[in-house]
Amino acid sequence: MRSGGPSCLVIGGRGFVGSAIASAAAGAGWTVTVVGRDDYRDQLGRPFDVVINANGNAKRFKADTEPLWDFDNSVRPVYESVLDFPSAHYVLISSVDVYNDTRDADATAECEPIDPARLRPYGFHKRIAELCVARGADSWQIFRLAQMVSPALTKGPIFDLLHGRPLWIHPASELPYLHTRTAADVIVRVIANGPRQEIYNVCGRGSVEFARVLALVGRSPSDQAYAECEPQMYRINTDKTHRLCSLPESWNEIRTFIQAATAGHDA
Repeated sequence: MRSGGPSCLVIGGRGFVGSAIASAAAGAGWTVTVVGRDDYRDQLGRPFDVVINANGNAKRFKADTEPLWDFDNSVRPVYESVLDFPSAHYVLISSVDVYNDTRDADATAECEPIDPARLRPYGFHKRIAELCVARGADSWQIFRLAQMVSPALTKGPIFDLLHGRPLWIHPASELPYLHTRTAADVIVRVIANGPRQEIYNVCGRGSVEFARVLALVGRSPSDQAYAECEPQMYRINTDKTHRLCSLPESWNEIRTFIQAATAGHDA
């Protein structure tokens, strides 16, 4: 990277997570170029110090019902971008759904082996995309994210809760939470200072039972209508990333966000 601040291409930089990363990179003094599907090819052949791909599919349910569609949106575009920008340091925004057992923090350390055959389509395709990066890029980092929140939220259990929609999550579910702004700051700092050829979990520390989130808005599980579903358990090991760049507690992140959102403030 150049001493004056790296040049950076953010693929999907107008999206939910990508826009936060583009903002954090610009705030750190990087020269940022943002592209999406419509203007991606305008940058082909242009050199960048860092290419960040935040453009993968985030629709897990659609991945289950339309796995070929998900493959086309989560795997091929990643491999293409690795080949399109061969000289860059390549960064992939991935998902903790690549782990075989998200219920056990010991099983979600970045060094844990993954059996792709046991993954659902969404996690399977994310893992294939990771392998494309590790195989195709000379210099790379991968960041695995979990539940994200921000004012730009348009789907998921927190969005449904704040907008009075039916909830498709069991109240006993446990999730880590992190604001996209926080995640983006951590990602930019680890890109600048962290070891290469490494994978990092970027999530809030600890997990929060969804019933506690309901209580933040003055509701109880008995007040809600839920789809028939099993509790989602995501207990993600964040020790590796936390040693490099302090991560906040999930409870503090979601509490601050919910309080600001219900008060009508920019969260």
